[in-house]
Amino acid sequence: MESQKMHLRHVMLHCFKKGNSAKDTTGEIFTVYGSGTTTVRTVRNWFKKFGAGNFELKDEDRSGRPATTDTDIIKTVLTENPRYSVREIVDATDIPKTTVHEHLIKIGYANRYEVWVPHLLRETGLMNRVSTIGKSKLKEFWKEGIMRLPERWKKVIEQNGSYII
Repeated sequence: MESQKMHLRHVMLHCFKKGNSAKDTTGEIFTVYGSGTTTVRTVRNWFKKFGAGNFELKDEDRSGRPATTDTDIIKTVLTENPRYSVREIVDATDIPKTTVHEHLIKIGYANRYEVWVPHLLRETGLMNRVSTIGKSKLKEFWKEGIMRLPERWKKVIEQNGSYII
């Protein structure tokens, strides 16, 4: 989400430097990225900043408690014990339940088998999972599956790629 925002801001800056209007820029963004991607008001606000000489595309700091501190605290708690539930994290940190849940989603964690793990695995984690699965199955499992492949391929070819019932 954040990278898409930055990308759209670069597009807005490009269109601003070309001399396009905010309305034309919004239309161009809708054509390429789909309607609802941004609003004319948002593009006007960015054009106003660019017109004032401010070409910084990152969000400005806002008042209030920064969200990163909550995220760091939650990561620390999960490092100590990845089996904590959201409620246990709330008890350990005094951060509201909805905030904890939002931060877990935001930092890409998912609860799998009662352990909080990164939703998307890095390459090394993925390789570890694949090798673990490979070692956990008997050779007969793999041999039997490979022997069934020609039979299954034949069904797919006969169905011209349609669903097999």
